[in-house]
Amino acid sequence: MADGGGGGSFADVISPFSSAAMGAAVQSVSAETQKLIAAAKSGGFKITPEGVKPIRDALTELVNDLTNLSYNTMMLDQAPQLGNHPYGHAVAKHDQKSASEAEGSATQVLEKLKVVAQQADEALARAAGLYKETENQAFSSLQTKQA
Repeated sequence: MADGGGGGSFADVISPFSSAAMGAAVQSVSAETQKLIAAAKSGGFKITPEGVKPIRDALTELVNDLTNLSYNTMMLDQAPQLGNHPYGHAVAKHDQKSASEAEGSATQVLEKLKVVAQQADEALARAAGLYKETENQAFSSLQTKQA
């Protein structure tokens, strides 16, 4: 069944949590996170350390959860036992590769999501640091003018 140019497969329509659909979502979030990092590096946004703490805590928890999930998905790295004949071995190898090595596989999507969460945390840390730096500069300016 053709997807009509919609970008997803029939399986993605049935299961929006398929690895292909998740891969596309992670790719989109990754692009937005890169914009956040660029804005933080350029001083385009600032935030107080107190204001960013709950978000950074949630990102840390997400990274930890994804790390634990990666341990649970290690079985995807192994080919399933589908018999001791050439066809069974070929299908098992294909299944294993699709689950853990192929672009958009569950293993790769989880790893990419973990990187995105780490990058978002970095951007927020930079934004909080820039805020603190600007705050310190303003405070120094006030002290110099008062002296």
